[in-house]
This record gives sequence, structure tokens and C-alpha cells, in this order.
Amino acid sequence: MTEFIYKISLNWFLLYYFSLGLILAVQGFMWMLRPTPFADYLKLHAENQEEPKLVLKSLRYLFLFTGLSFVLSFFPFSWTELIFSIWSFLIIYILGSFFLKWNVLSKIILENPENVLAQIKKGGVMMLSLSVVMFLLAYVLLTSVR
Repeated sequence: MTEFIYKISLNWFLLYYFSLGLILAVQGFMWMLRPTPFADYLKLHAENQEEPKLVLKSLRYLFLFTGLSFVLSFFPFSWTELIFSIWSFLIIYILGSFFLKWNVLSKIILENPENVLAQIKKGGVMMLSLSVVMFLLAYVLLTSVR
């Protein structure tokens, strides 16, 4: 039974690291090269005084997957996966706290559209660098099994 759980944990983290790395790489390139569609999306929601539901739904799913990763990091116990899960919870908390203050954030978005574009580009660069880290984590996990 424990061997079965270990295999599920290993396959989960390989899939999770690879898919998250791929998503971050694609989204990072998109935000670096063309930040205006996401800026327009945020501006539209700021003008309508409604929260960006797509972003919040993405955070919700990321929270769900991070919770599963946190549990699976104990089978077998792995400091790398545990630290990654705690770091992911921290990132979700920080991003979620921005959207809890959407009234303030929407005013900032409407007042400084150029600054928003620059921040989206920086976010794209960070996503691209995180995608490299995700691929490296998948590689380390894959080579440690052999």
C-alpha cells in the first residue's frame, strides 16, 4: 500500500512541476511580449468595479493543487516538496491579499496604466524564471528516482 502511495506522490509531483512549469513559461512569454491584453482585462474589471473572476478562479485551483501537494509531500517525506508547497501557499496568500483590496487596486490600475504594463512585464519575467525552477525540480525528482 505504501509503495502505491509513493508512486502516486512521485507521479503527482512530476506532473505538477512539469505542467506548472509549462504554464508559467507560456504565460511568462505572453506577458513579456504582449502585456496589453491582460492590462485591458484588469482595466475593464476596474472600470466596472468587479473583481477579475478568472484570476481568482486560477488562484483557487492553485490553492487546491497546492493543498494536495502539501499532503503528498509527506508520502514519502520530502523537504523539497514540503518547502515548495509552503512557498506556493505563501505566493497564493500574497496574491490573494492583493485582490482582497480590489477597491484600492482598481483605483491604482485606472490611475497608472503605464505602471500596470511595466508590472505585468516584470511578472512575465518572474514567471519565466519560475518555469525554469519548475523544470529543474522535475528533473531533480526524475533523476533521484533512478
